[in-house]
Amino acid sequence: MKKRKLKKEPLIFLFVIACILVYYLNFRSKPVDKSLSSLGYSSKEVSIVMKNVSKNDYKFIKKYDDSIINIISSRDYKKENFKKYLDYYEKNTDSDINDIITIINSDYDLMKYKASSLLASLVKEKYYIYKNTARYLDYTKEKDVSKIISIVNSKADYEFYTNTSVSNIDDGNLVLVNKFYHLPDKYEPNDLVTLTSKYNQGANSKLRKEAADAFMKMVDGAMLDNIILKNSSAYRSYDYQVSLYERYVKRDGKEKADIYSARPGYSEHQTGLCTDINTIDSSFANTKEAKWLKDNAYKYGFILRFPKDKENITGYKYEPWHYRYVGEKIAKIIYDEDLTLEEYYAYYVEK
Repeated sequence: MKKRKLKKEPLIFLFVIACILVYYLNFRSKPVDKSLSSLGYSSKEVSIVMKNVSKNDYKFIKKYDDSIINIISSRDYKKENFKKYLDYYEKNTDSDINDIITIINSDYDLMKYKASSLLASLVKEKYYIYKNTARYLDYTKEKDVSKIISIVNSKADYEFYTNTSVSNIDDGNLVLVNKFYHLPDKYEPNDLVTLTSKYNQGANSKLRKEAADAFMKMVDGAMLDNIILKNSSAYRSYDYQVSLYERYVKRDGKEKADIYSARPGYSEHQTGLCTDINTIDSSFANTKEAKWLKDNAYKYGFILRFPKDKENITGYKYEPWHYRYVGEKIAKIIYDEDLTLEEYYAYYVEK
């Protein structure tokens, strides 16, 4: 059998096309190669630039700097941010390239701040709030970034009872009352209801309607687990808090009283949304009732208001008996994310 001869014409045609493409690509790349090479970039570096920088951005490379290669070779480099990286780098030439990239990639306008590992760490935190950036950077009492954010977001970088504001009553179940937010002197909820003896054992037996219904539901639910819960102190008027706080100050002095008692107008009890349960004493923490509340109260819309190890945020010592109604959905978030009401409010409401 005779072998078939390959036709030369198609091969010649393909060869010509290939030569044209090589020539065309080479011709197009020469101006770029020349402009970057003239700045001192090696052929390898030029290839890296051409691969990672948009053509329109070549003009921003005006001098040789190996840090530019480090920037565009970074794992987190984004081509669309190239000009921002350069602008920020020019102001922070002594800073870590990875910090610069992290800060720019955050999409916050942080050009006025010096690049630092602290700033780079801050913008990666879930509860970072842009408007608080300067205060985060100024707060030096903590090194832990998450704690810095929690404290500043909660205004606890200020001295307690300074920089105060009137609480926003329109926040409903989320109204924030603490050492920075206070209620009007004569504020009193218009839907207070009195708890019956089945649910109450104290003189201050009123809660707002929704909170009261939730509290009774929680008490009934606890009974099914052989846990007995009763309110010991709920709503307190402004005038009541005046006499209570003055009594504590007279007994222990103002500094000590402020650790466990709120000043008039700054007491959460005035909202009608909180309850002191069973025993108002630190010994309550070791009871089965306290354990049940810690594990189950959120299911009924209540949160442990002054938790352990959060004293620098709430301003109060650990109170295992003090629970605050916020609603089931929000209580679950606060429980799951281990937040105080201050932290939740700053990020999810005030922000």
